[in-house]
Amino acid sequence: MKEKILQAADSPRELEALYRAQPKEFNQAFMAAYAERNDSLVLQAWKERLFLSATGAMSESSGASRWRIGDISLVIVLSLIAGTLAKLPHFFSAVNENWFYSRNLAGIVIGALIAYFCFQRQCGKKTAAILSILFFGGMLYLNLLPDKSISQSIALACLHMPVFFWALLGVSFLAGSWQNLPGRMDYVRYNGEVVVYSTVILIGGVVLTALTLGLFELIELKIEQWYFKTVAIYGGIAAPIVATLIGERIVGTRFKIAPLLAKVFTPLFLVMALAYLVAMAIQQKSPFTDRDFLIAFNGLLLVVLALCVFSISERGTTARFAVADFLNIGLVLVTLIIDLIALAAILFRLTSYGYTPNRLAVLGANLLVFCHLAGILYLYVRFVVKRQSLTSLDQWIVGYLPVYVIWSVFVAVAFPLIFSFK
Repeated sequence: MKEKILQAADSPRELEALYRAQPKEFNQAFMAAYAERNDSLVLQAWKERLFLSATGAMSESSGASRWRIGDISLVIVLSLIAGTLAKLPHFFSAVNENWFYSRNLAGIVIGALIAYFCFQRQCGKKTAAILSILFFGGMLYLNLLPDKSISQSIALACLHMPVFFWALLGVSFLAGSWQNLPGRMDYVRYNGEVVVYSTVILIGGVVLTALTLGLFELIELKIEQWYFKTVAIYGGIAAPIVATLIGERIVGTRFKIAPLLAKVFTPLFLVMALAYLVAMAIQQKSPFTDRDFLIAFNGLLLVVLALCVFSISERGTTARFAVADFLNIGLVLVTLIIDLIALAAILFRLTSYGYTPNRLAVLGANLLVFCHLAGILYLYVRFVVKRQSLTSLDQWIVGYLPVYVIWSVFVAVAFPLIFSFK
């Protein structure tokens, strides 16, 4: 059905015939086809028809407004499988929890989401097979690494391999069309939405946990140990899967929370980052000699970078220049300054204290971020000066993402070998 929709993407008559012949199959395959041809005006109109009514509510005829049994069943099955895998250290006492979770937790969650999109977007057999081989190959590699708790290179591998899994999730999200740049931007937006919905679900879970434990405490039943080892694990693992269902099937295009939060927090983060730089200068604190301060500095850099990218991704490419653009440019500029300071600090530590896997990995990541930010700032300023479309900026943002993935794979695979697992 997906291929039929793509072949008829520019023919309203053929699409109407396909829909009337097999409405259920058409609805299920439409978004996968749309991800590959979202430049088609006909498919854009069909997306509005299927997922929005004239009043802005979800259309009942599309089936997207209902909690469909198939979608719920898929989420339940994936959550149970992922939760059970996450509980393996509890089933087998010989499995060390720290070792297991450092290597497998991210993969378990992302693997469940990959399976979700492979089913929902009807990925072809070839795409599903390639994704499976790459994913299980990465998981196998992590679990075959030596058990050295003090090894920097192995810790870096465990931190960087999930970025590769995240890229595989993007391929499943796009139903294999990984070269589709507009589709990549949709994937960036999906990440923002799933983070917001997962956070809301987890907050609700914390409240439910407190109420449950409090009520059972009143009747003198101690269920804390069982609850945290069972319900909390399954619930925490299920949160991003349920969030994906809510964002993809229930909310759809009706209302997006992440763009609103981006608009609210962009000026707040800009003020915070500026105040932090000024306070750092006044207090004469420097990341050049303080390792913990440098780590916090890089954490701030990553958070602000993510907000920059997401804020710009939600802006659109044809909207007129507005005050929000000044805020975005200011945030990118401040982030670039933070990155320059971090780069200088890392180079100082390299030349003063020698080379280590951690320092080289952080240096490479900061260089990549610097290039990304510099391109974003250049294209954004050119938009302001020449009043051109922001299409080139969007293409730069998403076109650069594979660079991060390549670097992460290099760190995860090559660093343990180069440094002899030290």
